[in-house]
Amino acid sequence: MNIVDFNNALEITGLGLAGVFIFMAVFLALIVGVDKVFPYKKEEA
Repeated sequence: MNIVDFNNALEITGLGLAGVFIFMAVFLALIVGVDKVFPYKKEEA
């Protein structure tokens, strides 16, 4: 195993994980934003 290949693999893995967390943060912000625009109203039965 070559150390250069290992370092490249770590860099690619780090970028992939960062992408996943960025996507999750954007998705959470989208959900919170939609909840602010359209708040939940409890129905009166």
